[in-house]
Amino acid sequence: MLDVDLVVMLLMAIGIVVFVGEPLVRWQLSEAPQSTRGREVEQLTLQKETLYTAIHDLDFDFQTGKVDQQDYTELRHNLEEEAIQTLRQLDTVDPSMTLDGEIERQIAALRQSSLPHATLQGVCPGCGARRQEGENFCAYCGQPLHPA
Repeated sequence: MLDVDLVVMLLMAIGIVVFVGEPLVRWQLSEAPQSTRGREVEQLTLQKETLYTAIHDLDFDFQTGKVDQQDYTELRHNLEEEAIQTLRQLDTVDPSMTLDGEIERQIAALRQSSLPHATLQGVCPGCGARRQEGENFCAYCGQPLHPA
């Protein structure tokens, strides 16, 4: 009787471990490819922010006189080149960055297509600022205005 009870408890323990552990194992296996890409995006984003901070610090050091003109120009050029490369890598790794750019381009195109109609409503076609009666040019952007 003791052996039967031990076997039943052992089978129950194995069943509980499989029941609880299986979703965790399945989740880790499904997340592995995404987490690698996610880590790469995170690493590139961190590198981008580090380069931006380095450029900001270099500008500050130049303004305070800690760095001379020749060193500043050379260091800033090198940091900018490295930042450009990092941004390009980030664009290739994270397709949502490319998608964001496409969305922004389409929004700009929609705004441009709707701006001539906005002129009839008393709004500048260039910047969207309200215009006053009798103005020939926008007070904000300087674009010529057509009479309403």
